Order: sequence, then C-alpha cells, then structure tokens
Amino acid sequence: MFDEEVRIKKQESKMKFGIFLLVFALFSAKAYAGLPNDTIYKKKVDTTKHWTYKGNYAIMLNQISFNNWAAGGESSLSGRASVDYQLQYKKGRFSFDHSAHLAYGLVGYMHKRVQKTDDKLDLLFSLSNQFSKKWYFSGVVSFKTQFSKGYQNPDFIHEISNFMAPGYLTVSLGFRFQPRKNFNLFMSPFAGKITFVLDQSLANQGAFGVKKAVCDSAGNIIVPGQNMTGEVGINILSSYQANVMKNMLFKTRISLYNNYLEEEPSKRWQWDMDWHNELTFKVNKFISTALIVQLKYDPNVVFPIYKNINGQNIIISERDRLQWKEVLGIGFMYSVQ
Repeated sequence: MFDEEVRIKKQESKMKFGIFLLVFALFSAKAYAGLPNDTIYKKKVDTTKHWTYKGNYAIMLNQISFNNWAAGGESSLSGRASVDYQLQYKKGRFSFDHSAHLAYGLVGYMHKRVQKTDDKLDLLFSLSNQFSKKWYFSGVVSFKTQFSKGYQNPDFIHEISNFMAPGYLTVSLGFRFQPRKNFNLFMSPFAGKITFVLDQSLANQGAFGVKKAVCDSAGNIIVPGQNMTGEVGINILSSYQANVMKNMLFKTRISLYNNYLEEEPSKRWQWDMDWHNELTFKVNKFISTALIVQLKYDPNVVFPIYKNINGQNIIISERDRLQWKEVLGIGFMYSVQ
C-alpha cells in the first residue's frame, strides 16, 4: 500500500513538472514572437500579397405572362447569366493580368420557340514590366468568340454565327499607361489579329472577312472557303470604372483595331470597335439592377438591305452597320473582392 502511494506521488510530480515545462515553453514562444523581426531574423520576411482576385457573378430573370389580354402580347421567360473576373499577380516591376467576361442569355416564348439573347466569351491575358511610375511595357493576348449557334431571327434555318465562327485572336506588343488604379490605356503600334471561321458553311459564304468558296457556273463548290484570315495593325484597349454615387458603379471598356493591310481603300481607315458600358445599382448584398449597353462595328460584318418589290422583301445589297445591344434587368449578383 505504501509503495502504491509512493508511485502515485511520483506520477503526480512528473505531471506537474511536465505542465510546468509546457507553460514555460508557451510563455517563452509568446515573448520570443513579440521581439522585433530583426532580433529573430537577419532578413525581413516579405508578407506582400502577390495574387489578387475580383469577380462578379450574376443571374437575371424576367417573366411576362398574358391571359385574355385585349391589347395583345406574347408570354415569355428570359434569363441571363454572366461571370466577370480579374486575376492579377504582381511582384516588383513585373505583373501578370488575366480578365474574363462571359455571358449567355435566352428568351423562351411559351411552347413556341427559344431564342438566344446574349452570347459572349471574352478572355484577355497580359504580361507587363513597369519602367516608370505610370508606364509599362506590355504584351497582350485577347480572344473573343461565342458559345453556340446564332440564327437570323425569327427563324432557325439561316445560321449566321457559331462557336469560333467568328473567333478573334489578337496578339499585341506595346505600352500601357495607368495613372490610377481605375483607369488603363494600352496602345500597340504592331498587333497581329487572326479571324477564325471554323463553320464551313459560313466560311464558304465568306462571312466575317474570310475568302469565300470558289464555285462553278452550277453553284458547285470547287475550292472551299478559307477558315481564317490574318491582319496586322494598330490595337488600342482602354478601361475605366468609377462610383457614380453610393451603391452605383459605372464600368466601361473599349477595344479598337485598324488593319494596315486592308486591300479596299474605302475600308482602310475604318476601325473595328467593341465598346461595352455597364451601370450597376446595388440594392443590397445580393440584389442588383444592371443596365448594359454595347456598341460594335466591324467593316467585315455586313447586313442585308431589303427592298419591297411586288409585296415581297428582296435583298438588293449588303453593307456594314453599327451594331447595338442593350440589356436592362434586376437579379442576383455575388461579388468577390
């Protein structure tokens, strides 16, 4: 019995000594951590955050329903989903930037048809080296196309676009001017641009500026249309954003391109333009209203001109035109800053 009591007391002494060592180690670590960095390390530890990410994810829904409505109308349900994000890595004078703008929208007329209202896949990659306070030497690669087929509304017979028809790949070397965080201007005097038309039926028509198919007198294709064409020219990219007022954000970005090698003199100084404008009003953390206006112009994209002859609309010619798209809606939006 006496031996058992001695053994228990020895165990208690060991436990107390162990607890004392543990407490001493914790207090020592805390005191050691509180010392200045140069006391512990000869070199300061770099705690700069090199990677940054910002993103907006949105879903907008609209529904209209009619039943015995004397003024007329067509019931419909429409929706649009979009993803916009910016990823950046910056260390010293070197930086890598990647941005993406994706959107897809549909409208369905009850039990009749479904039409596409929006379709966009827009990617940009940039490598930059800062050589002064506001100027960077930059290389930029941009890629634009769409996800699915597009038709000449309201029918689903005349296909006018598809994935990679068109697809635009632009590689540019130039200078980026950034006087403040919310404004960017990139200018490249030497930029290569490739237009892809991988849908052969559209390539045979010479859509989007590619060389069309060669046919015999009976209309049979002798030489298929080309699937790509190349250009060399000037590329200008710019973006800006600002808070117009509390909970209201305005964003705009524009890309301009002019082809040095344009064969037709009338098109030599016609610029390709893609100008996106977005005004967002944040109702609360998850609900927002957005107004989007996009203007596009491409001299290689032509639209038919009709003339009514004897009660029928006949195509008499084709010409390029300014393209306009406007979207207004309210929906769910989630932001990552």
